[in-house]
Amino acid sequence: MPPSKSNKGAPAAEEEPTLGDLLKLLKQQSEQLTSLNTKMTKIEEDVQKMDQIDNEVKNIKTLVVSLREENKELRAALKLKDEQIDDMQSAVCSLETKLNNLEQHHRGWGARVLNVQVTEAEEANPEAMINKVYQTALRPILEGAVNTGKLQTLPTADQVLEVAHVLPGKPGHPKPIIMRFYNRNLRNLIFQLKKEHAPREQVEQGRRGGGGDGGGSRSERLGRFRYPLYEDLTKTNLAKMRAISQDERVQACWTVNGQIRFRLNDSNEVKRVTSIHDPLDKILR
Repeated sequence: MPPSKSNKGAPAAEEEPTLGDLLKLLKQQSEQLTSLNTKMTKIEEDVQKMDQIDNEVKNIKTLVVSLREENKELRAALKLKDEQIDDMQSAVCSLETKLNNLEQHHRGWGARVLNVQVTEAEEANPEAMINKVYQTALRPILEGAVNTGKLQTLPTADQVLEVAHVLPGKPGHPKPIIMRFYNRNLRNLIFQLKKEHAPREQVEQGRRGGGGDGGGSRSERLGRFRYPLYEDLTKTNLAKMRAISQDERVQACWTVNGQIRFRLNDSNEVKRVTSIHDPLDKILR
């Protein structure tokens, strides 16, 4: 017999797949296909979402552009409104100034005096009030005007004042008196000469400025006015004058024909209030 060939070392014959293996493979592929379909569906949904987001972004960009244009229009309209408001405020301020000046001009016939003692009977009698104010506060000034040649003759009370009556005052103190002159020039002359000829309180020698050696200001040496005389100011002018007078930067404040004038500390320059409605800092600048 011929020698038999040995099968040692030969590869083993491949086993044919069984039906179970095929079913298992088909199941795996089916699961993979299902997973792939799921992923594809998810991708499609994501793409749709991206498209939606892209559309929304485009809409937002369009809205932003529209809002910018609208904002520009609103800014332009607001600027126009601001300009119109500024013009209206300037016009109102101008009208208020004109009205205040007109009222002050009307008050240029009048004046106020303090510290004049009057009885209830005198308050009720217009002629008695005129005579009391004339004799007490005005006649000494008018006599000074005659003596200095400012007036030729001394006018009588009924030639000087048209009316005089009391105003509300503090309890226990003489009431302020307001009066109206017949002649503006005579009224202005009284205010010009009151510093020299108006009655003043006597100052004791030891109380004068500089210890009685003649020092101190002239008003300190002469004494305070016994019957302070003031111009009849409008409410606006009076409030502004008080604000200026009370400011620590101001040395003195007064009025001439209703116009406020003042001097700052360490200065002899007399300044005027040109616009009564200006802020205090602007006036004192």
